[in-house]
Amino acid sequence: MKAGYITIVGRPNVGKSTLMNALTGSLVAIVTPKPQTTRHRILGIVSGDDYQFVFVDTPGIFKPRNELDRAMEKQIELSLNDADLLYYMIDIEQRDIEERILEMVNAPRFLLINKIDRIDRKELLPWIDEYSKNYKFDEIIPISALKGTNLDDLVETTKRYLPDTEPLFPPDYLSDRPERFFVAELIREKIFLFYGEEIPYSTTVEVEEMKDSYIRANIYVEKESQKGIIIGKKGEKLKKVATAARKSIEAFLGRKVYLEVWVKVRKNWRRNPSDVRRFGYYG
Repeated sequence: MKAGYITIVGRPNVGKSTLMNALTGSLVAIVTPKPQTTRHRILGIVSGDDYQFVFVDTPGIFKPRNELDRAMEKQIELSLNDADLLYYMIDIEQRDIEERILEMVNAPRFLLINKIDRIDRKELLPWIDEYSKNYKFDEIIPISALKGTNLDDLVETTKRYLPDTEPLFPPDYLSDRPERFFVAELIREKIFLFYGEEIPYSTTVEVEEMKDSYIRANIYVEKESQKGIIIGKKGEKLKKVATAARKSIEAFLGRKVYLEVWVKVRKNWRRNPSDVRRFGYYG
């Protein structure tokens, strides 16, 4: 059997999570238009008769500014160390390559050029030629993660590069994360979609209780002023977030739920190593 860890790296917003969801055929990673939506190292597992792909979605590559950022960078490093194959993703706008990332991987490397549905195919040829000359990639594959373009070719090519080994997970596994992780992520996704500026980046979500159809979750912010923004006038903003999150959670779990959401202040939690660890960002 062909099996292995396939680590997906790249700049924020190049489409890593969209690709993960497309390849797994399920919602494994939340996706929003905002950069740095992904904070965790997330596994998406696809099993076939003669293969098992363990895709590893990672936070976008950027310069750390606080303890949370450093934890996210650590997740990237761990994922690179485990990789049996690297997908380095760029898109038509973010085309630069971080060579230090390539130097950290002792595995075959694919360059994936994403969002090709937005350009003329003739424009791709000079890019492919340039990357072939300047970097050591085993394969260069243009794709559209959103449209599904060339993903079948990507899967077949991937099989050829993975080692022959026993399955890494039971065949019915879709991820290594528990349900409550995805519930928290779906709530956080709605925060990214409903609020602007710094608010989404200052929040984290923790599921305090999850039993049968009842879920209680806490949204943590760094300042009292942010708490007011999250809640909104007469609680209307928070109600909209909770309603949208509940619908997504019900679709994910396949059952009706009662979702209770509270907003709490955890002062400067992104700068506090113990808080960052408590919220699970160090894995």
